[in-house]
Amino acid sequence: MRIRSLCLSLSLVLACLPSAPVARAQQPPPSEDWKKDIDALKESVKAIQKDVQDIKAILQRGQPTPPSQNVVLDLGKSPFKGDRTAKLTLVEFSDYQ
Repeated sequence: MRIRSLCLSLSLVLACLPSAPVARAQQPPPSEDWKKDIDALKESVKAIQKDVQDIKAILQRGQPTPPSQNVVLDLGKSPFKGDRTAKLTLVEFSDYQ
């Protein structure tokens, strides 16, 4: 019984092999439109790569960071949360129109 099923499986595989190359051969070659689209994409990628290289060069040059500034704001009697004598105060400016 095992030999029979093995022979049957092998014959099915052998029967399918000749049809596989035929199926691949029937695919149409890429059209000229596809080739033009691929070339356009390649050019776009090259332009993006050049832009990335330019950005990297600018970032590597670096700019000195400006010195930090201590700023004192007089908030008067504005509403607040927390301790008035805190070392750090976050001030939110917003417009509720």
